[in-house]
Amino acid sequence: MFSFLLRSIAFAIILAAQVGAVAPTDEYRDADDRQSSYFDNHNMDPAVVDSAQFGLLWKIPFNAKEQFYAKPLVYTPASTGVQIVFLASSQNYIRTLNAKTGELLLTRQVQTPFLQSDIGCTDIPNTIGIIGTPVIDPNTDIAYFYAKTYIPNFRTAGNTGTFNGVYYFYAVDVKTLQDVPGYPVLVDGSYADNDPRKYFVGGTILQRPSLSKIGNVVYAAFGGHCDLFNYTGTVLGVDVTTQKVVTNFATESGPNSRFSTDWLPNGGGGQAGIWQSGMGLASDGNRMFFVTGNGNGGENQGLPANGASGCRTLAEAVVNLGVDPTTGKVSAIDYFQPYDYINMDGGDQDFGSGGIALLDPTVFKGTGVSRIGVTSGKNGKIYILNADNLGGYKQGQGQTDLVLQTITTNKAVFGGVGSYPLEGGYIYSTPVGYPTSAYKLGFNGAGQPVFTFAGATPEVSAGRVGGGVPTITTFKGQPGTAILWLTDPDAGLRA
Repeated sequence: MFSFLLRSIAFAIILAAQVGAVAPTDEYRDADDRQSSYFDNHNMDPAVVDSAQFGLLWKIPFNAKEQFYAKPLVYTPASTGVQIVFLASSQNYIRTLNAKTGELLLTRQVQTPFLQSDIGCTDIPNTIGIIGTPVIDPNTDIAYFYAKTYIPNFRTAGNTGTFNGVYYFYAVDVKTLQDVPGYPVLVDGSYADNDPRKYFVGGTILQRPSLSKIGNVVYAAFGGHCDLFNYTGTVLGVDVTTQKVVTNFATESGPNSRFSTDWLPNGGGGQAGIWQSGMGLASDGNRMFFVTGNGNGGENQGLPANGASGCRTLAEAVVNLGVDPTTGKVSAIDYFQPYDYINMDGGDQDFGSGGIALLDPTVFKGTGVSRIGVTSGKNGKIYILNADNLGGYKQGQGQTDLVLQTITTNKAVFGGVGSYPLEGGYIYSTPVGYPTSAYKLGFNGAGQPVFTFAGATPEVSAGRVGGGVPTITTFKGQPGTAILWLTDPDAGLRA
């Protein structure tokens, strides 16, 4: 596993002059719950965006060694009516800025950050602190996030070191940046529900995907640092009312998964990390979906298996977790592994370099299909999935993939696929170093959904990772007003 979505050390907030800073335009999480990347509430009028009224409003620089992987969140506390930008950095700083003026309002360093030199992976330079995008609860003005740091002499002698690394789960008031009583919560040492041999060691693992909140539980996913050390992909859930870890799901579990009590060997825990280039877990209520990367399992041993068969070695897989609405615990109910996932492992072609998007079910559906999921990773393929029957392993004709459609691009994606449900329905993909391509929804003779190439941007994305997920806005949800937004580590923001 390598490479992550980088944020510049200088933030630029770009607003249309005719767009007011009102609560309906806030983004208190990285995307919508489904990760569909379509927003109809931003009132972004194409006539304004394509005019001299639209441009850079302000920018602010920070420490040259401070990186921003967590996305800025825009939020308006009801008690103040002042729209703010909430920032979290690799040095464990959290900040609030006035969204209109760029004025720095509050700054706090919540913990000493973990040192990159203690992990040996250069994907994230200098320090590793708050990397996954926080989530804000608009009902309480509380921001939740994970911070990586140390507990001196925790597992080994010394103030730092890989095995003294830990994760704290934070809850802070966005108006004051002070901790909510009872926080932070140390999550290290929690045992996996589905494999009690395995427990959480923060020093060897990375919280990269954006956080999700379902009911009273905040969920976070974890992967590795360059696939180093003994780690297992993990989904943690913390109940914010009891301030306790209520679920710990290991992506590699059971007797066919790797296990070692020595934390040094690479792959000792089976890997199958969840990183998704920062994209969050997708949810449609009582289900969550994610995609894993390289792993060392292989429970199927090349034999076909149904998605509901209970496979417990879930490397290179799309996974559907059921969420118990009472306890918050999660359990695997379905999965999909590409027929060639073992070869993908060998070539470091992480399926999980991108997340999964659940498309608008009122538009993206067809005969026998009521919910569509779309994912794409390093292996140069876009997979169109039936979210209610992901496809298992080698369940298609001739032991191929049982998916709705595979679009072969031969181009790696780091981030995910965006969507637009109006005007017939489209999806968008931005591979590294290539144009953004659009695919239009259609149907075959049996009424089943099929996507066809509709066009591509004249510009190409940067020849390195950092492009993120294509995002689409409309002006008050009106057809014909859609704008495709792209972030690029070289070209900046494109519309």
